[in-house]
Amino acid sequence: MAKTANEELYDALVRHQIYVLRYSGYVRNRMTTIMNASEDELARRIRDKLRNTQGLSTPVEWQRLQSLQAGLDALRRESWDEATKFLIEEMVELSYQEPIRLNAMMQAVLPVAVETVMPSARMLRAIALSRPFEGRILKEWADTMAADDIRRIHSAIQAGMVAGEDSATIARRVVGTGTLKGADGVTEITRRQIQTITRTAVQHIANGARDTWFDENSDILEAEQFVATLDSRTTPICRALDGKTYPVGKGPRPPLHFNCRSLRIAAIDGTLAGDRPAKPTTEKLLVKEYAEKNGLGDVRSRDQLPRGTKGDYDKWARGRIRQLVGPVPATQTYQTWLKGQSNAFQNEVLGDTKAKLFRDGGLTLDKFVDRNGTELTLKQLAQKEADAFRAAGLNPADY
Repeated sequence: MAKTANEELYDALVRHQIYVLRYSGYVRNRMTTIMNASEDELARRIRDKLRNTQGLSTPVEWQRLQSLQAGLDALRRESWDEATKFLIEEMVELSYQEPIRLNAMMQAVLPVAVETVMPSARMLRAIALSRPFEGRILKEWADTMAADDIRRIHSAIQAGMVAGEDSATIARRVVGTGTLKGADGVTEITRRQIQTITRTAVQHIANGARDTWFDENSDILEAEQFVATLDSRTTPICRALDGKTYPVGKGPRPPLHFNCRSLRIAAIDGTLAGDRPAKPTTEKLLVKEYAEKNGLGDVRSRDQLPRGTKGDYDKWARGRIRQLVGPVPATQTYQTWLKGQSNAFQNEVLGDTKAKLFRDGGLTLDKFVDRNGTELTLKQLAQKEADAFRAAGLNPADY
């Protein structure tokens, strides 16, 4: 049976969201590469400047620290300038391209030609450069990452000198070791911060550009649906909103938090249908299944697997995920999807007590958050939903 225009559009937008997430990975990797390029020089300067330093107690040692920090500031800021320039150029281009792609999707699925309106370049550029996300605009987030990075480098060097460490050890404090690919240095925090900010920025700008196109073409659209990702990492607020429909341009708009992967999907006639991807498993559940299958005992993470089994586990897990991951109807919300998953998966996602309230107490996912989207504690839930606790065989007074 042929799919309707709405089904085709829904499928296309969900597929496109996967490409957007992959694109954020490209932006992150490129920025990380730019920043990593300065780390060998950072380490060399630390080793050379502090070669004969024994601590941080004399005026000479303080002067040496200040001189070193000034040089490292200049070196690191040069890298940040390049990384920021790249980020801003990419995000502006993303804001221009996203409505073009959306327009192409719409024209491809509609059975008749429809006149659509494209947002102005000025409006789209403002989404990338002037519209804040998580309280700051893009340039401010880049400046914050740079300032935090340099402050951490300063603090690590000073702490090493106070502790009387040699220059090689202090350099490792900053950039880490080759064995762990820098994961044991303070610059690893910068890499993680870049990942969080770039993913959130890409989502913010892509969703903002799509929202603007929806607004410009609201005469041919009747509704928007909030679509969260069906896996264990989805946050309580996005789980609660998944599947809810709103008038075009109204209601909560992703990203709702750092690393948000949700999106809004428009419907031509108010009916939303199609397929969406789902991943009903976690690493913990995969490891447990693999350990039971191979008689390895109580193993809770990949790191706990016996020596020599990790490679076999990785190969098995890839195949197992392919078996488990698949499309589900777009009409199936996170609520109905989670209801159909195993108790173990529900426990993993919600926590044991909240999962029991979900299964046996009759609580829907929107009951686990307040009106601002903040997850309620068990104590708060017990005060608000005492009957649900009793229905689940739990005493609200215990919480």
